[in-house]
Amino acid sequence: MNRLKPARPGTRARRGKRPLLRGVLLLLLAGAGAWVYENASLPRLRREFLPWMERLGQWRDGSEAVQRALKRARPAPGDPAGIAPLRAWAWMGLDRIAFVTFEVRKPSIGGGKTKDVVAGSVVFTVGGFRVDGTRVERSARAIVTVRPGAGPARGTEVSAPSAMSERSEAAPRFHDGTREAGIGALRRDPPFRVTNRLIADIWPGSGVAVLDFDQDGAEDLFVGDGVRSILYRNDGHGHFTDVTVAAGLARSADEGIAATGVAAGDVDGDGFPDLFVTDAFGAPHLFRNRRDGTFEDVTAASGIRVPKNARSAAFADVDGDGDLDLFVAVTGDYYNQMPDPPFDANDGRANLLLINDGHGRFTEATKAWGLEKATRWSLSSLFADFDGDGRPDLLVTNDFGLKNLYRNEGRRFEDVTDRSGAQVRAYGMSAAWADFDGDGRLDLYTTGCDTQWYFLHEYPGLPIPLAGRLFLPVAIEWMEEMTRGNTLLLQSQPGKFTNATDHSGARRAGWNWSVAAADLDNDSWPDLYATNGMWGDGRDHDRELEFWWETLAYWDDYIDGKKTFDRQGAGIAGTERDRYFHNRGPAGTAAAGTRFEERGFLDGLDLETNGRAVVAFDANGDGALDVYVRSIGAPEAIFFGSRKPAEHFLRVRLRGARGFDNADGVGARLTATFSDGRRTIVETGNASGYLATGSPIAHLGLGPATRLRDLSIRWPSGRVQSLGPIDAVDRVLEVAESPAPKPAVQVSARSLP
Repeated sequence: MNRLKPARPGTRARRGKRPLLRGVLLLLLAGAGAWVYENASLPRLRREFLPWMERLGQWRDGSEAVQRALKRARPAPGDPAGIAPLRAWAWMGLDRIAFVTFEVRKPSIGGGKTKDVVAGSVVFTVGGFRVDGTRVERSARAIVTVRPGAGPARGTEVSAPSAMSERSEAAPRFHDGTREAGIGALRRDPPFRVTNRLIADIWPGSGVAVLDFDQDGAEDLFVGDGVRSILYRNDGHGHFTDVTVAAGLARSADEGIAATGVAAGDVDGDGFPDLFVTDAFGAPHLFRNRRDGTFEDVTAASGIRVPKNARSAAFADVDGDGDLDLFVAVTGDYYNQMPDPPFDANDGRANLLLINDGHGRFTEATKAWGLEKATRWSLSSLFADFDGDGRPDLLVTNDFGLKNLYRNEGRRFEDVTDRSGAQVRAYGMSAAWADFDGDGRLDLYTTGCDTQWYFLHEYPGLPIPLAGRLFLPVAIEWMEEMTRGNTLLLQSQPGKFTNATDHSGARRAGWNWSVAAADLDNDSWPDLYATNGMWGDGRDHDRELEFWWETLAYWDDYIDGKKTFDRQGAGIAGTERDRYFHNRGPAGTAAAGTRFEERGFLDGLDLETNGRAVVAFDANGDGALDVYVRSIGAPEAIFFGSRKPAEHFLRVRLRGARGFDNADGVGARLTATFSDGRRTIVETGNASGYLATGSPIAHLGLGPATRLRDLSIRWPSGRVQSLGPIDAVDRVLEVAESPAPKPAVQVSARSLP
């Protein structure tokens, strides 16, 4: 007879729990399945996301209708409802208006019967002139409400206008000197039958180099072009003459050299600057300066081999042997591939480091110096000794993700981006080194894309792949970081950077391609000039919003080559005003609240183009820095600066001793000590952001100071020369390096009042 064994204590309870656990597990699996079903299908997500974007687009159209109406002093048929008070504010005391821009805040979208009504706060900024010529810039906030079905103007209502700020300037520091300088060439594109995989009809632009090619003391310009680049000779007073054909750099007025990136430097040590140019669609060229006003192509003999998709280039003495080596930023192929993923793309091409033998012959040493691993979409490079150890370090700015900051360890570069605190995710295009806060350490300002529509990533149904949906808050944070503009990194302690962007006043600069750091007002504090604008005429209609959401929603189609963004004849962040960020100096973080104040329009730097490259140099020899800008779809431009009687300067032109340092002393560090003990530092690294090379002459703004307690130079070789007190300013010093204990100091004849 079988006997039933008594159940152990708890057995029945465990058996009873099993169905419950199975039920919970099934519910969890069902929930996970439903979540995956809702979040894994991009077409399904798009169907939820696109209606929100269409409503945003209607609201944008309404805001543009308000913008257009504000440009008119009098009412017109079809004006948005309620525009009168805002128009009265905009035109108050003005004779004419130069521009009207708007900046949106995330709007609310109604529900129920008003589900398509969109309302939100918009800040309108107006720049205009009084009858006496005084420039006025003012901003006001208003509520813009758009109701569908009535058209962008008739369906738009403006309410609750509120003035925010107003500034004026009767004596702008700069004026447009393009005509008096004898320049104004339009940049041309070659007739290539290729299509940018991201945006149709987009070309990379061209750069510019500052160089005294004939060594007459006046700095000249070599201006890149897609068809015929131009060599301009400066007469010393800021008037330029095209000498390209005579210099052997063009065959005629219509045939010449195609150039994208431009770098100038004396590669053979003969005291005359040579030229290196990249071509996004062709081979690079190295032109040797013959010292008689002409150049010859020595590319074949130089050993330089660079792929077609190269962009910027920069010279520096990386190995400390007294000559200039060359770094070339190489990006991905925008015409045959798409970066993937766009927030951390490493599928571009390797950059190139070429070591000079002192005679202008180069050996490729990328791998030997530890630079072969990164294959990002690099657009520009800058050398600077950020850690102060006497060796030039390297910053590479990259599109679609992360930059690379390399510390020069001597015969090898080490990537220190993360550990130095310098990492920022961005669509990086350019950067600038300078001591912005006056603590004796170099700081870093990097550029990127700034869009007022960054919040579109926060709307339901964001159509990104499943991995991004799993970590949606992080994905949104990354994408918004990449669309929030520029970054200021202050070197708070040796080799360590602190992100000071939020209190910089210099985050927003549009679609910022290039930036130059220079003391544009001679107050001893470095300022910033930013060129921006993507493509097209964005003053009346702009498809920037569509660009961001369409490329987001259909990124897989772009990667597969099925889709390219169509501008439809409108702009994409196009025709923006360039930005001039004035450094407020000691008051920058105190009462003013921000380190920089944007003063582009107020100080006469009101250029509206699709800017690509910029350099700051003293074109007319008056001691005030001037600004040259190279754009696409618009003529080149130069703005002449001015200085007031109480603003002083000192310009230092270096002559390195052959065998010890390069001819122009590129990479030298100058330390100026004022009478009160304050110091300012300037490095003569001559690269100037995207595609460009700036002046090798060190410009020291002195403010009211009429003497320096001391001026010292640390040459690229590590030699340090103290010039002692400088009792006469407002002039150009030529300092010739000498192996003797006391350096030879020569003062040029070009002293200024």
